[in-house]
Amino acid sequence: MAGLFGVLDVARRGLAATSVGVRTTGHNIANVNTPGYSRQRVQLEASLPLPTGEGPLGTGVEVAGVTRITDAFVQGQLLRHGSLAGSSDAQAGALSQVEELLADRDGTGLSSMLSKLYDSFSDLATATTAGAPTERVAVRTAAQSLVDTLHGLDQQLRDQMSSLNREVEGTIPEVNRLSGEIRDLNLEIARSEVNAPANDLRDRRDEALKELAGLVDIRTFEDERGNLSVTLSNGLPLVEGGFQRLLSTTPDTANAFDVGFSRIQYQSGTAVSDVTDQIGGGKLGGLLRARDTLLPGAIRSLDTVAYNLATSVNAVHGAGVGLNGASGDFFVQPAAVEDAARTLALDPAIAADPSAIAAGLTATASDNRNALALAALRDTAAPISLPGDPPGPPSGPTRTLLEHVSTVIADVGSQSRAMSAARDQQDRLLETLENRRDEVSGVSLDEEVTHLVELQAAFKANSRVVSVVDHLLDDLLNNL
Repeated sequence: MAGLFGVLDVARRGLAATSVGVRTTGHNIANVNTPGYSRQRVQLEASLPLPTGEGPLGTGVEVAGVTRITDAFVQGQLLRHGSLAGSSDAQAGALSQVEELLADRDGTGLSSMLSKLYDSFSDLATATTAGAPTERVAVRTAAQSLVDTLHGLDQQLRDQMSSLNREVEGTIPEVNRLSGEIRDLNLEIARSEVNAPANDLRDRRDEALKELAGLVDIRTFEDERGNLSVTLSNGLPLVEGGFQRLLSTTPDTANAFDVGFSRIQYQSGTAVSDVTDQIGGGKLGGLLRARDTLLPGAIRSLDTVAYNLATSVNAVHGAGVGLNGASGDFFVQPAAVEDAARTLALDPAIAADPSAIAAGLTATASDNRNALALAALRDTAAPISLPGDPPGPPSGPTRTLLEHVSTVIADVGSQSRAMSAARDQQDRLLETLENRRDEVSGVSLDEEVTHLVELQAAFKANSRVVSVVDHLLDDLLNNL
């Protein structure tokens, strides 16, 4: 009698374990399209045997737990490359816009406007009309167009910097939201895992981590109790178990471009520290590098062109005289390379009267010697003054200004192509890693259906054991 009831208990355990398997498989199938879901499997083990005179007698099966199928290495690589992809994407987008601004595709770019100024000097030098009034107006028009082009490019680059700054400010609340979500999930997981693994909560936490890594470069550590710590790349913690640290912004009063631009602050209680220069990865790191390095570099390149243009033209122009016999600068001489592109302007005398253009070395209407010297600037190589040089000597390479402009545009194009290639490479790596994760952790409907058939067969077999024992008990009772 006790033996038959023992068999019933074995079958009961088998039915219970199979039911858990069916439920888990159904859960997998239901979440086949859930982002970040990791398939789960029931871990089975033989239950403790029953000691008897004939030796240990098996008592069936027990559910040891339900585990999710994951690969920690792949998860770590997803975080790392997600951060790199976020950074390269932000930088590639910024460089692409700079390249588009500086590219001379329709004849109205910087290189074309500079060439037109030199062309107008040549036309003035070869004019046959006394005093060349038409050519003088053309010189002033070409010069003003070049000035307007420099102003426009400078302003567009500064507007792009402001746009990047707004993105920086908009990213900080997202970082805080995600770190807060990870903190809350840490607490929920700690409460839930008192009884059993919190598989679904861990999946949600992994998804939040992946999203956070796309925004800022992070490092993660998990303790033996399942609490996850998240730090910035410099080691400062964002999340420690159930505690969160916040990022905030503050105006950068020392910024040379806009004192309203934000710097990133790390808050730990009442202590606040600046971490702007220590954030190098993720979308936030890419935005900061684009705003604080790439765009300023492009603006200073324009400043370099504007300063050296004014210096070279003024040096020649000042040696000649206008039709009124007066000498002077052609451009208002910038005080420094910095901000020269936004402040460059025609000398008031030139802007007011084209006859003040010093085409000759004398006031004679037919004297074109200084105009020839101005036209020769197109092919005159000279050391380039770089930011920080004046009032000292130029420290840049010796080249013509047109060559320098071409080099600036080529450098921006090269940087843009390199960053776009890096972004594409990171995207391909991420896709490969996502595929690898899906191979390990993703739900395969074919596999789950096959497993469901196996569980169905096991359930029928255990049910058959119950049925046989029931018949045996009936026979036993009928024979008493």
